[in-house]
Amino acid sequence: MDVKKLLLFVLSLLMACENTDDGLSKNPINTKIFIEARELLGANKRSLTFFCRTEANYPCINYPINYSLSNTESLYSIAFTDVGEVGLCLTAIGPATATINLNSIPNGVYQLEINNANLHNKGSLKVSDSEINLNFSTLNGIEIVRQNTLRVPAKTFWGTVGYHTTSSENLVAEFFQKLKNEGVLFEKQKPGNYFYYSIDNKGDIVTDNENSGYHYTKAFIFQFNGDEVEFKKKVKTIASLYFDDLYIYMETYKGETINNWTK
Repeated sequence: MDVKKLLLFVLSLLMACENTDDGLSKNPINTKIFIEARELLGANKRSLTFFCRTEANYPCINYPINYSLSNTESLYSIAFTDVGEVGLCLTAIGPATATINLNSIPNGVYQLEINNANLHNKGSLKVSDSEINLNFSTLNGIEIVRQNTLRVPAKTFWGTVGYHTTSSENLVAEFFQKLKNEGVLFEKQKPGNYFYYSIDNKGDIVTDNENSGYHYTKAFIFQFNGDEVEFKKKVKTIASLYFDDLYIYMETYKGETINNWTK
């Protein structure tokens, strides 16, 4: 290759790098930050949080992403400043993280700024009874994991039944029938991602067999409109009858959990 061709080749590489440079190389945080909306469920209130993690991994899995948060009635502004270090290193490789709590937010549309240090982003946050929406026309140094997160409806309960032999399938059906006898409604749900669970296009809850820890898993979701205090006691009693054959775990729209392997 002659000198002119070599120079043209090197120049083309430099131009390609410059054209694909997203500004991270000169940024105080030189890695993209992923933003995921999560709604924390509670007995008396719900809180909107953003779980944030870096694309790059660090030598200590407990490295924090330092940030500042400010807000007015119509604007929330988040500015990530740097990746911090810790005195006690949890020696596992992983991303730096931050959980930003916006607390309870009334329904409405808000301006939202999320800046990865010198890389600025302006968008909107829309909160309604049914969903949380993050909308950005362009993204610089960040990535939104999920634009729409559906909110868990009131009176909703969900969970999994894990088991290790196909012969236990009749016990799973029997357990579900006992729940029906208590007045639960196994109805189709609105498709989408609720963070805690996902609903497919047919309105059925998605079962994650691969990461369940059991040979077989059946996910379930239902609504219950009666006396919840007595109902949860009955579910605990019913589920305990199947221990050893079935491993039953249930969550509630109030952030509670029930299982059949603890008292």
